[in-house]
Amino acid sequence: MHRILVVDDDAVSQQFLVMVLNRLGHDNVVVANDGIDALIQLDAGDRNFDVICCDLDMPRMDGIEFVRHLGERCYQGKLLISSGFDGRVLESVAELARLYDLWLAGVLPKPVNRQHLLELISQPPPAIRHSINISHPTEEELRAGIEKGQFLPFFQPQVEMESGKIRSVEVLARWQHPRLGLTGPQQFIELAEGSGLITELTKRLLCDATRMMAKLPDPQLDMSINLSMASLGETGLVADFEAILEANRFPMSRLTIEATENSLMAHPIRALEVLSRLRLKGAGLAIDDFGTGFASMDRLSRFPFTELKIDKGFVIDAAQNPTNASILRASAELGRQLGLKVVAEGVASLAEWLLCRSLGVEVVQGSYISPPVDAESFRRWLLKHQGVFPLPAIAADQHPI
Repeated sequence: MHRILVVDDDAVSQQFLVMVLNRLGHDNVVVANDGIDALIQLDAGDRNFDVICCDLDMPRMDGIEFVRHLGERCYQGKLLISSGFDGRVLESVAELARLYDLWLAGVLPKPVNRQHLLELISQPPPAIRHSINISHPTEEELRAGIEKGQFLPFFQPQVEMESGKIRSVEVLARWQHPRLGLTGPQQFIELAEGSGLITELTKRLLCDATRMMAKLPDPQLDMSINLSMASLGETGLVADFEAILEANRFPMSRLTIEATENSLMAHPIRALEVLSRLRLKGAGLAIDDFGTGFASMDRLSRFPFTELKIDKGFVIDAAQNPTNASILRASAELGRQLGLKVVAEGVASLAEWLLCRSLGVEVVQGSYISPPVDAESFRRWLLKHQGVFPLPAIAADQHPI
């Protein structure tokens, strides 16, 4: 079954296309109102779209710019262009897609014809895909971006499963690049770590995020932030974090530091010192992407963790994948046995939500609740939900495996 993203700012066209897709048997359809909204969905990382149906004339980010972003992200799925523009414009867009080696299956004239849509979605992949040179950000651009405040905190809510209460947020970096537009972490994190700028980026993100948190409708939300293994050798890191939090009147007790298994094992001595000192100051500590590394339980038990965060790779499709479901179940049980709060990331569907709840996962995050969004969008999301995410009802046919 295809996972489909419909990108269209016109509500009538959007709803009509979704209806046609549903009638063709495609129920796993997500909508986005423009290119920026679609990029937010893509960069969330917990949905892999097989098909993207994109309009061209949209506000904020039009379909042509969105095609460029798909190319720079090396999107491998099928792209359908939906538009009422004349043939010459469509030919130009098709040429752009080919230059980026995107799989452009065809153009959907409006209104959408059901049989034509079925033929395009059923189209087999091209026999040959060519690699192309993608424009990447440079170290100089990265340094300037940090100094000029081009890196934006995006917020993804974490919800308590038992009550639906919105307890905390994870802060994630997005770069509003002057040349490349909005870019996700896969386009700059490796550069930041390799250039030695990741700590400066993290501190800037922490400063901006804590300042913005105070302006939210619920200013008492907890917050988590990722710490790169490249930052574990920074002797002044703990003092810098303390100074940032104090300046923004954000208690250390409301901050959770997330570190991956691999980073802990790469520099165990430095990691133990830095993380223990942060815990001593009152911060929570989460082992992030749990299950993806090769750390032994004996070594991990030496760190003063407060939270176990199950990697989204084991959550995505766990309701249909018995292996993932088994890993999810074992991880949740291990976390409980160790007395840790268990958090599952990457919950992108109702089935995954229900499975996590049945396995006793305490807190979840993912696109089913909300993808990571900018501060203003998150503020509106909080006002809409009034601090509580609506718990889905369990129908008789929705019991997870």
